[in-house]
Amino acid sequence: MSIFGRKDNVITYTVNKAVNTNMYITVQNGEVVVNAPWYFTSNKIQQMVQEKKNWILSKMQEYEENLPNMQSVKIFGKNYDIQVRYKNIKMPELSLEQNYKIEIVLPNKYKKMGNEQILKISIDKMYEQIAKNEIESLMENARKMLGMAPEEYTVTKMKDTLGKCVNGKITINPELMQFKKEIIQYVIAHEFCHLKYKTHGKRFYEIIEKHIPEYKKYEREIQNYEF
Repeated sequence: MSIFGRKDNVITYTVNKAVNTNMYITVQNGEVVVNAPWYFTSNKIQQMVQEKKNWILSKMQEYEENLPNMQSVKIFGKNYDIQVRYKNIKMPELSLEQNYKIEIVLPNKYKKMGNEQILKISIDKMYEQIAKNEIESLMENARKMLGMAPEEYTVTKMKDTLGKCVNGKITINPELMQFKKEIIQYVIAHEFCHLKYKTHGKRFYEIIEKHIPEYKKYEREIQNYEF
């Protein structure tokens, strides 16, 4: 992998060498590949990239402008637009902007995946990161509110389930972060109550109603999920 930089524009490219080939450059799925004869030096290849710089950057810009975006992704009950771009990094990065936009920066290796798969991975990573940033304080709020706490808790993606409590361990689905904070707090408190009562009986809801009197309103908003 070679890198050629000029001002704010950086071109990352892969070199493929062969015995019988002409020098040519391709840009596919945002990835720049230089195909060159085996005897071409690094300086010669970089010179060719320099000559094609404007064409390469235009193709990369064209690709980035057509990256997948999803409208109305929810975080804490508010709608955000997602913009995905790629960079020479090892781990995904997330930036929440003040104008209800999200920029997700993914490692270059994700470029080879389909757009739908890229977007799904981006959204999953986003919710995981937000959950890891928020869950500790929400758990502490529930502990103070109810006077009890689980032996341990984890943040794990689950299908159609926002939270569960099994054998003293609470699991929270990071997708819970799409809802308003009061709903998130309710789901966590709900799972805390299962530490004492395994079923949704009368005493279970007496505790819920005492501390979260609007719980029925919250349950209507998440009625398509189990918890």
